Formats: sequence, structure tokens, C-alpha cells
Amino acid sequence: MKLVKQLNESHMGKKEDPDEWITNLERLRQRIAECGKTIDDNELVMHILYHLPTEYDNINDQYLKDLDDGKDIDLENLRSDLRCKYDRLVDLGCIEKNNDDGNDKLVKEEKALKMGFKKQFKGKCHVCGKIGHKGTDFLTLDSNKDKPPAGYNDKNDGNRNYKFNGNCNYCDKKGHKEADCRTKQRDNTNNVEEEFALVTTHNTKKQTSKNG
Repeated sequence: MKLVKQLNESHMGKKEDPDEWITNLERLRQRIAECGKTIDDNELVMHILYHLPTEYDNINDQYLKDLDDGKDIDLENLRSDLRCKYDRLVDLGCIEKNNDDGNDKLVKEEKALKMGFKKQFKGKCHVCGKIGHKGTDFLTLDSNKDKPPAGYNDKNDGNRNYKFNGNCNYCDKKGHKEADCRTKQRDNTNNVEEEFALVTTHNTKKQTSKNG
């Protein structure tokens, strides 16, 4: 019989919802019964256990052990255990949930909300004074990555990941401000030394002229 062959060849797919798969098997069993052949729960349970993907081996082994011990297996209990295992695999990201519309985007959004949901901060930022984010998150905002607020000091704030991306007003090199410019510091040091030398020379000549 074609329906019996279809049932016997039915394997549960890795990403398939076990609840939906078992429901389809029950529908096949009902159609087979209408043709005069009966498949009881024990036969259906055995078919399910021998046609599960490897991700369900632990459940499979436990139920087969129960059968070996002479225990009766309830179809609805098996369905429930498989469904719980399926939900855990989806939550852990081991399998990607399929849906009837084939719209995986909704599934991914649901997973992202479940795994990475974060409540919005309702206090005030101590860096820029705006409400809705913390001071430690200031530089992570797209609108603030290249423009820290006036007077912002990354050393005092505790966020040492910020790096100035503009050009120095003194040497025109990129990556530091004029206040931190080593070239300016070196030039200022040289200028002080030169002025000191000029003053010393002038005073020496003046003293020599008086003595002469």
C-alpha cells in the first residue's frame, strides 16, 4: 500500500519540528486505517524512535531502554519530550527554526530578542548630559564616534579606547591634538634654551663693557 510505504519512509529532518512531524504521521495512520489497516500507538512509537535525527539520541536511548525494561511508552509523553528538546536546540542555536512562510528573518529576530535583549538605560549620561545612555556607552553611539563633547577627557572618564582622529593644529599630523604635540613641546624647549643663551650672552657682554 502506497500510504504505508510513505509512512515507513518518513524520517524526521534535523530542522523539523517533531510535533509537526508526529502530527503528519498520525494523519497518515488515520488514512491507512480508513483503508482497513490498523497501526497502533506502539508501532508508531517504534517508528518515531528509529527515525529521529542524531540530535535526539539521548531521548531515543532512554525510551528504548524503557521498552527493553517492559515499560509502556505513551505517545503524547514522547511528543512532549521531543518538543522540549527541539526548543532547547533552537534556543542554543544548534538548529535554526523553520516556519511555514519560509520567512527566516522573523525567526532570527525572535532569537535575537530572546538571547540578546537589553533594557534601555533611562538615566543621564555624565559625559554629554543627554538621557538614554551611560557615560561608558557614549563613544559606542554612531553619532558620537568621531566627535567627543567639548571638555571631554578620556583619561578622567575612564574610557581609554577613544583616539583623536583629527589633525594637529601645530604640525598638521593626524592622530593627536596640539596640546599633545611632541613637535611643539620639543620646539618650545629649544626656543627656551635659545632665549636663555641669548640673554646670557647679552648679560656677559654688558658686564664686560662695564669692567672695561
